[in-house]
Amino acid sequence: MPYPVVFSSLAAVALSLGLSACGSSNAAPEGAPKRPTPVRVGTAAPAEFLSQIRTVGRVEPDRTYVLAFKTAGVVSTLNVQEGDTVRKGQVLAELDPRDVNAQLRQAQEAAAKADRELVRIRQLHAKGFASAAELQDAQAQVKSTQAAAQAARSDSAYATIVAPSDGIVLRRSVEANSVVPAGAPIMTLSDMSESFVLSAGLADRDALRVALGDTAAVTFDAFPDQVFAAAVSEIGADADERTGTFQVKLRIAETTAPLKSGLVGRASITPSVTSGVDVAIPVDAILEGHGNQAIVFLVDPVTGAVQRTRISTGRLSGDLVAVTSGVKAGDQVVVDGAGYLADGEKVLVSTAIVE
Repeated sequence: MPYPVVFSSLAAVALSLGLSACGSSNAAPEGAPKRPTPVRVGTAAPAEFLSQIRTVGRVEPDRTYVLAFKTAGVVSTLNVQEGDTVRKGQVLAELDPRDVNAQLRQAQEAAAKADRELVRIRQLHAKGFASAAELQDAQAQVKSTQAAAQAARSDSAYATIVAPSDGIVLRRSVEANSVVPAGAPIMTLSDMSESFVLSAGLADRDALRVALGDTAAVTFDAFPDQVFAAAVSEIGADADERTGTFQVKLRIAETTAPLKSGLVGRASITPSVTSGVDVAIPVDAILEGHGNQAIVFLVDPVTGAVQRTRISTGRLSGDLVAVTSGVKAGDQVVVDGAGYLADGEKVLVSTAIVE
């Protein structure tokens, strides 16, 4: 059976020649330096989206009035419902006048009695039957009762709530025939002569970056094709105890859109104070990632070698990712070909991506 042996010998010779030919055409001569690996890179640079402060808030009138009675009593009349449009001077609610008038009469009678007593004490003092101290006490009592009567007259005038301006009833807190204490909120009224604002909360870091007058762009799901110009009109001085955020108000520029109180909007604020720390790189440069930690290859512009570098990342925007540490503006990071590189390996930059 000689054929298999002859066949195997010929095959071995052919394989040997083939390998020899391949080696002679592709392999670098022994001792020659390795060719740099072609890669594509991106340049770390500040990005506009990193300076924007994004938040979500609710639309409300720029000015609202919380209306209340100055005195306690029974609510006898409520002339409006939530959502009603009212005019300046319109009567909105009234207390039962019987209680208010009774308090006024009582105060007036006390003042009249004090006047009569002062007249009597003066006559007695003139005859030597009343001391100077008694006269002073009577005079003080007159002043006290007169002040109480004046307060009662004022309370009587405030037993009726009238609209301080044209507006809309946003909230009604009581019902007719309710007993209310002095100063208890009865209803909340918007001022239709003022513009709308978007009220939102900002984290302390962002609140320190904004200033009055900073511009913003606001969008609403209810108006998907519109972007509303706005500006920071108010910045809260204290953080909310529950959320820890600082309240800001963005006054929305005059618009013909039918904005309503309670609409939820998204705002992008351009702050006066930039962070000055964050840069952005292409997302494709990320080799490994866990949480806000990631690995990239940086290219040394002098040696052309790559360095495996750990970075800290921030938020994403499209195909860019913010970098808070590990990379500075101007650094080049490998975008394509990073998966085949080793630390310290030299590369050939074929295409530079400048962001």
